[in-house]
Amino acid sequence: MRRIVYAYYILLLLCIVIFSYGFKDPNLTLTSSPFLISIFHQLTYVVYGLRPLATLIFISILLGLWSFYIVVCKNGEKLFTNIKHLAFFIILSAFILSFSYPALTHDLFNYVTTAKVTFTHGENPYVVMPIEIPNEPYLAFTRAANKYALYGPIWILITAIPHYLGNNNIWQTIIMFKLLNAIIYLVFVYMIYKITKSLKNTLFFAFNPLILIETLISGHNDIYMMLFACFGLVILKQYKFLGALSFLVSVLIKGATFVLTPLLFIKNISFEQILVFSYWLLALIFFIAAPIREELYPWYAVWLVCIVSFLPMKKYVLLYGFTTVLTFALELRHLPYMWMGYYEAPGPILRLFLTMIPIAIYCIVLLVKKLNKQI
Repeated sequence: MRRIVYAYYILLLLCIVIFSYGFKDPNLTLTSSPFLISIFHQLTYVVYGLRPLATLIFISILLGLWSFYIVVCKNGEKLFTNIKHLAFFIILSAFILSFSYPALTHDLFNYVTTAKVTFTHGENPYVVMPIEIPNEPYLAFTRAANKYALYGPIWILITAIPHYLGNNNIWQTIIMFKLLNAIIYLVFVYMIYKITKSLKNTLFFAFNPLILIETLISGHNDIYMMLFACFGLVILKQYKFLGALSFLVSVLIKGATFVLTPLLFIKNISFEQILVFSYWLLALIFFIAAPIREELYPWYAVWLVCIVSFLPMKKYVLLYGFTTVLTFALELRHLPYMWMGYYEAPGPILRLFLTMIPIAIYCIVLLVKKLNKQI
């Protein structure tokens, strides 16, 4: 039974890696191999030419990942009796997904191009936009080339690693960015297990489909911000300076964690209370500030999953339930664009409904259960 479950999951990962290359930008050339070019052509035809079919494929893969996730969260201790076996499986999964194309969003290409502006052209990305670099070939597939660097200086420094390892080869550079994301993801998984001593908490984070899709496939940088923020909060009481320094690094990667700054100065507060306050402060940014600026992006929920994964699961079962349903609902927000090919109306309304319906169903189920107990 275990081998069937493992094989099922690995097959799902391989399917999504292959399917992800259907989202390749038409202006991006990854290889000169006629065989691979032919495969990419067929995949892009499905994604861009047969949009309803592509949407159904994505839904099937997404439901497959969620079915595995539910099984693992409920029966993880039976499926993974050996922690070394679990570690190998998580590492293998992260390694496989690192070779996917950054489908669904184009943020990773913004990271790549900003790194090139900084380390190849020697320009300050906070005063020079990528579009101002003459004859820059990466502009053909970079969607936010008319913007200055959107993230902090620490993030710019981090991008030097995959930039130089990419050796000016765009496909190699993409893989290097993804592999670095995988390493940070694995470090975070290890930190959860080390601090909580809980297999369930570790599984809750490690196999969450939103974490896998937004961190390992789309390649967003939120996991870096959360790693340093959570590490800073963990060691804050014992090593105040190092904790504050780690927290500062987090803010200088992506500024959302700045909202947690007051927690550094509150005395007589437990780590558990810090986590609860952190969750709701970040949720405030996520649900209110982010939509005002642009819209509710799925990858912002990485913040909440990272925080809740350190809390005792039995004590905060409702918070875990809400976070799980939220992450499922947010991944559905990719569907309207995938189906229609544009973000405009009725896209915003459809995304809102796809987000709210699962959450509303979850709230109704909780209410019915509560009423049944009172009868």
